[in-house]
Amino acid sequence: MFALLNDNLEIKLRFLERQDNPRVRKWLQDPYILDLTFVIPGPEKRATLPFDEKMMDQYIDVLLSDRSRKTFAIEVDGNHVGNVGLKEINFETKKAELFIEIGESDYRGLGVGKAAMAILMDYVFTQMGLDEMVLEVLEFNQAALRVYQQLGFELSHRSGWHYDQDGRYWQVWLMRLPKARWTFCRQQLNLPGNLVTKPLL
Repeated sequence: MFALLNDNLEIKLRFLERQDNPRVRKWLQDPYILDLTFVIPGPEKRATLPFDEKMMDQYIDVLLSDRSRKTFAIEVDGNHVGNVGLKEINFETKKAELFIEIGESDYRGLGVGKAAMAILMDYVFTQMGLDEMVLEVLEFNQAALRVYQQLGFELSHRSGWHYDQDGRYWQVWLMRLPKARWTFCRQQLNLPGNLVTKPLL
């Protein structure tokens, strides 16, 4: 970790590919990922953990094949460390929902996710012609809430409830980011000085 904090890191996105399966499978067995994302919608699904290869491949098939999604691999100096993307893409309403996971624990807390989302939102608002991004976040995920707010997302409303591994309910917040607000916040955005981002073309 110390070395990563002091070295310059190049962050770029590329489309997720079938050959990325082994890494995505590994992340789907990480309790950190399962507890902070919506892969597991309720305690009844936890009885199926750990995922078998068939179930993991079904999830990966959704990431790769669902036409209402775009899924990108996050690469740091050429290493695939996580995924970021869009789901529920709607070109009529010009909206999409953002999702992200940093699968490799050594790359969490370094600003990599924040940089990856900035690359994606530049692409969304300039290349795809969308007008608004939304995302869902669990109420206890304060680290994610801070990052999303730094990017310009604002809390909109409670969009539902989510179970944790102990069967407790947590609120799910919907956050919104209109294009105009991103244009303003992009100019104010501070990323760690050792991160170098490459635009998504």
